[in-house]
Amino acid sequence: MLRIEKFNLNIKKELLLSIDELMLESGRKINIIANNNNGKSIFLKTIHGDFKKYDGNISITEKSPAIFKKRKKSILLETVPHLLPEETVWNNLILPFRNLTLRQKQKITDLCRTAELNEKIDHKVRYVSYSEQKFLELIRAVVQLPYLLLLDDFDIYFDRMNAQKAGIICDYAVNNGTTIIAATKKKIDDFDLYYRIHLKKLLQV
Repeated sequence: MLRIEKFNLNIKKELLLSIDELMLESGRKINIIANNNNGKSIFLKTIHGDFKKYDGNISITEKSPAIFKKRKKSILLETVPHLLPEETVWNNLILPFRNLTLRQKQKITDLCRTAELNEKIDHKVRYVSYSEQKFLELIRAVVQLPYLLLLDDFDIYFDRMNAQKAGIICDYAVNNGTTIIAATKKKIDDFDLYYRIHLKKLLQV
């Protein structure tokens, strides 16, 4: 569960975003809609812990079996891919895993097939397209099953056809208890909850 209370996000002493209270249950897909310069990217960075200048309380809690205690609290995917360009797609996919299990390996392989990335597993990342790099990051993130997966500018990652494939990949994480928050300029289909940043407030729509 993500809980945000009495939250004020300020940039250079100017209020950017205010939230009285927000509670998001595990295993939901949330779309936050806003134009540029309305705070959606900084809001995701704040939830992730990369931006500290705010007032209020942000807490991520999860009632999980002991086997899930080592889950990451959050993973943030930003507009610019964070990958090793001289390494292969596969080496980038398995980078976070100290001991890759057979189950994880199979799931990565299955999701790569969904993304039609399997034929480029041995290619260096610098030779694959932007959308393929974003698929790589998305697959790597969902297989880790974080409590929160934060997707900034999600609507520019993929065209319509690839967005459907991305939805299938996201559903794997959601079905295993991950909450996904995607920040976009326009509303995207098949999400559970929609919020819009309007007049410096986060409003459910």
